[in-house]
Amino acid sequence: MTIEKKPLRERYLLWKSMTRLTIGWRLRTLQAKKAHVVSGHPKRLVIIPSDPWTLTGAKGDEAMMQAVVGQLSNQGQPLEVGVVTATAPASAAAKKLGFIPIEIWDAGFSATIDAIEQFDPDALVLLGADCMDGYYSPHTTLRLLATADISARQGVRASLLGFSFNESPSPYLKFPFNNLTPTLAINVRDNISLKRFNNFCEAPAQLVTDSAFMLKACVDSASVKDMAQWVESRRATGDTVVAFNIHPMLLKDRTEEALAKINASAISALHRLMTERPVSVVLLSHDYRGADGDDTCLRVIHQALKADFPESLRYTTEPLSAAELKAMAGLLDGVITGRMHLAIASLGMGVPVAALTYQDKFQGLMDHFELPHSLLLSPAKVANPQELYALLIAFTEQLQELRQKVASFLPSVLAASQLNVKPLVSASRK
Repeated sequence: MTIEKKPLRERYLLWKSMTRLTIGWRLRTLQAKKAHVVSGHPKRLVIIPSDPWTLTGAKGDEAMMQAVVGQLSNQGQPLEVGVVTATAPASAAAKKLGFIPIEIWDAGFSATIDAIEQFDPDALVLLGADCMDGYYSPHTTLRLLATADISARQGVRASLLGFSFNESPSPYLKFPFNNLTPTLAINVRDNISLKRFNNFCEAPAQLVTDSAFMLKACVDSASVKDMAQWVESRRATGDTVVAFNIHPMLLKDRTEEALAKINASAISALHRLMTERPVSVVLLSHDYRGADGDDTCLRVIHQALKADFPESLRYTTEPLSAAELKAMAGLLDGVITGRMHLAIASLGMGVPVAALTYQDKFQGLMDHFELPHSLLLSPAKVANPQELYALLIAFTEQLQELRQKVASFLPSVLAASQLNVKPLVSASRK
């Protein structure tokens, strides 16, 4: 929804909160004292996540964090990692990942800045993903940017990891982007988003691919090995094996009726596909955030289909790590998904994808591999079982050709992903 369409009071409250935060940010920039810069690999990294409330509820955020830490740890230097959190569950998730939680986000902007300074990092990453255009919350986007900006002004190497940018960014964010310090590296993860970003503001940005492409798959876990056995058993029958993923966040103005409609469409299209073609399906969750999570849809689909397809339908309900999910995607012949980072995990393993799109952000990802946009389906068309079935058929019939195309572009995509961390290994604060 654009600002003009929002109620007057809502617009006023947003303007007021953005103005207050902007003033606080600009005052802190006057106090920032830049430290001396020397060469060397980072020893203390701070991560500012886009979701400090759950941290790993969205597996894409976990993938980005683990990928960056894995790359920096590969430099052969000890690395201490702190991550900003807002809740006890998020802090527990941070500890599980081997990070030090800095549970300060809900205490406010200045308190967060002070806590990061106390941690004394020499490198910082801000997760970009799909939160930088203000689609979800312009205020949160501003706060994320302002927090990273202050650290960068103090001599901390800082990188805003590759993000998407939709065609209708919040106008409230033009001033913040135009006033970021140039020492904060801005990375945009596809050409379409980069063009939109350059048209929106004057901040310098470079083209990268998503940092999650760097994530190493966990192929040795019991869950992955169990999935591998099932996949091989289905292939032994002559089946093609694909994953299907759908979620409530495809619907911006969600209602129970709209949600029921896309679930019914998925049930109808999958039933027809599995009846008419030798295809087995994995219902694969990639987000576990309660009502917004994938299981809100997938459990309904599984309940409707399991009796008719007891052998060829599989639904994994246990929470899995981003690295395990990437490994599972790599076992499959193809993946149909509404989650950007499940698509990234799949493509990173050389597996073709078709996408149920939102915020017009999948097009740029597909362009990295020169995959046809005909493999993208809007939420309105997802709700039509004939349209969804047509996508499933077209996708499964092209898998061999698509796999070859993904393989040909994957090396350059992986190299572009490495650019996200390049600013973090060039210099270090003393």
